[in-house]
Amino acid sequence: MRRTNTAAKTLFAGSLRLIYKPLDMMDARILFIEDEDRLRQLLLEAAALDGYRAEGVASAEAALELLKQESFDVLVTDIALPGMSGLDLLLHLKQVAPGAVTIVMTAYGTIDVAVEAMKRGAVDFITKPFQLDTLSSAVRVAAERLALRRRPTINAGRREVEVIVESPAMQRVFDHVQAIAPFNTTVLLTGETGTGKEVVARSIHQQSPRRERPFVALNCAAVPEQLLEDELFGHVKGAFTGAHAAREGRFEQADGGTLFLDEIGDMSLPLQAKLLRVLQEREFERLGSSRPVRVDVRVIAATSCNIEERVANGQFRADLYYRLNVVHLKIPPLRERQADIMPLAEHLLANFCRNVGLPAKKLDEAARRAMLSYRWPGNVRQLQNAMERAAVLSGARATITLDDLPEEVRGGAASGVSAVAAPVRTETQIPDEGLNFEAVVSQVERELLLQSLAKTKGNKMQAAKLLNMKRTTFVEKLKRLQINVDDNQ
Repeated sequence: MRRTNTAAKTLFAGSLRLIYKPLDMMDARILFIEDEDRLRQLLLEAAALDGYRAEGVASAEAALELLKQESFDVLVTDIALPGMSGLDLLLHLKQVAPGAVTIVMTAYGTIDVAVEAMKRGAVDFITKPFQLDTLSSAVRVAAERLALRRRPTINAGRREVEVIVESPAMQRVFDHVQAIAPFNTTVLLTGETGTGKEVVARSIHQQSPRRERPFVALNCAAVPEQLLEDELFGHVKGAFTGAHAAREGRFEQADGGTLFLDEIGDMSLPLQAKLLRVLQEREFERLGSSRPVRVDVRVIAATSCNIEERVANGQFRADLYYRLNVVHLKIPPLRERQADIMPLAEHLLANFCRNVGLPAKKLDEAARRAMLSYRWPGNVRQLQNAMERAAVLSGARATITLDDLPEEVRGGAASGVSAVAAPVRTETQIPDEGLNFEAVVSQVERELLLQSLAKTKGNKMQAAKLLNMKRTTFVEKLKRLQINVDDNQ
């Protein structure tokens, strides 16, 4: 659904909040990919207000052409674009803009699409229509990440893994990690995107005899199919047009260590056959060469898809599945390990504040309640983005409030998301400058609707009875206030 100028105007509905930016972020260049001319211009103006240099294009194709000629640090792209979509654009960015961080813009209620975008490499998403503060904070977080990535490090050797585990479910996972780490067995990790499969893989590597050797990670879904074979096995000089020098693949880079293949379920069948040979024979050939290269690599594979179903449908080789599935660890989603939510949130918040020079912060009770009642469809990755955004929006304040959290977290959102049981305000103090009566009434209505949904676990009929109203009236209010819940209740 395309947005009109109304959506563009909503961008500036909030008050302008000036946010301090360190000098090393002021040089960040931003590229906006948005086909609506008015909104694109407003995005450029907002970036200029925050002190960034920015350009805008109207299509993914135009963005790719520009990225071949110029470099940008932060890319902000709409998902619904004419021609190539924003989701498809993400698949090309690893090649044309490997150092950039990407934010996607999506229409309200398409959280599943946003999660898919993050799976393809986006670091954050903004729900349209949005306010200026939301854009500023998302861009600031992206620029902070860029600054941290470029900041020189001392003793940059083996990367330590920080693991936060409170829930019994994750304690069982790491009990298995300790048991299998000393051996060279192949491991298959399954679970939803963003659950922390790479953290588990790194933990296996660090507790193994290979810990002093490389840990090499490759997201198979983030590399176009025609380039994935080269990423895995490398090539010799002259193997194809543009191959001016030989190049090592990930298997050679990981020799003696561990190779983590994320989203292996998306690998094509021909490439699956070549991977199976490497696992069986411990050797492969670079592209353009017939000379075998022997390697000693422990492979840890991961996928967020139902790989057994893909095997049954002929989309994934059964022999490769059994070769990978020597040890199978299922990583539970964050909604099934609620005891981990707050420890993880506090850890991620403290790390971000420390790294970017913000004061230490804590979450107030309302924010904590909202986070515990949200279902986190994007799992730990979404939690990290929420904490970074909240830290930025809260500025110099030491306490993060409910208003600092993303809208979907504080208000309940797309399918699979729990409503937040926020307390109902029984009285409102009218300030001297007055207030927006309709906004206050809508907020009270919203909180009552969300509480009733929380009490009935999303059942609309029962929730309507709690508020002594007809189900049709209840549903109409949900639509008016843009509260999305499953339609089958």
